[in-house]
Amino acid sequence: MVFESLGTFETSSVSASMTALEFIQKEKSINIVGKQVLGEGIVTLFISGDLGAIKRAIAFGAEAISSTNEFRSSHVIPLPHRELLSTIGIKRK
Repeated sequence: MVFESLGTFETSSVSASMTALEFIQKEKSINIVGKQVLGEGIVTLFISGDLGAIKRAIAFGAEAISSTNEFRSSHVIPLPHRELLSTIGIKRK
């Protein structure tokens, strides 16, 4: 698996992350490579793929849950360092 870019998508609840995930996956050229569930229901999804595809996927997810006020943040890293990936538990080949 080659990581061209890495995106994060954070929500305030598990249900919001599931709703967003349904829309994020409409961007066919991305992969969901991990998730972290923190206290209080905060969920971070990790997305890999082409830079443009990640930006579109994040926009789809944010729009899907915009009326719930449960979208917390997103970030796109164009070329993540191997150590960053291992820190969050993602293996890079």
